[in-house]
Amino acid sequence: MIYLNLLCRGLLGAVFLLAFGGKVRSPAALRAFSGSLADLGWLPARLRPAAVVGLLVVEGATVLLLAWPATATTTAAGFAAAFALLAVFVVGVGLSIRRGERVRCLCFGADRGAMGVSDVVRNLALAAVAALGFGSSLIGGPAAAATAGGAVAAVAGGVVAGVVATRWDDLRFLLSA
Repeated sequence: MIYLNLLCRGLLGAVFLLAFGGKVRSPAALRAFSGSLADLGWLPARLRPAAVVGLLVVEGATVLLLAWPATATTTAAGFAAAFALLAVFVVGVGLSIRRGERVRCLCFGADRGAMGVSDVVRNLALAAVAALGFGSSLIGGPAAAATAGGAVAAVAGGVVAGVVATRWDDLRFLLSA
């Protein structure tokens, strides 16, 4: 279970680090992300600044909880925060798609155009990883013994999978060309 836990932590840690970093890398990127929230017809304008700050705080905290020298409590809290964020994203994007809104995705700092069903599917898959990681925190716990090589391989595999998840549309475009 420890290797599954480390893989899930690496994957979700990479996803949320890239998301957080993409938004705060420059004032212009942060303004662009904040502006993209105007596309969400269900989010009142007066709540957008709080939504941006809240999202950044929770994304940053999620990364720290997943990267923290692990205890079952901090790791489980990181997975719970990741799951909660992803659930909000699934519901929010799904609602926007259902309403016919064309919401731009600046989730990882670059404008990839309008979000679609593939974004919902990606976030559902990531939520499943968060649930799996949460369960592994409760069952095997991150304090269980692991070899250094196995731990590095599990985290590295998770990070690679996280980068692939955040750049899936780019990879799909390259492979289809």
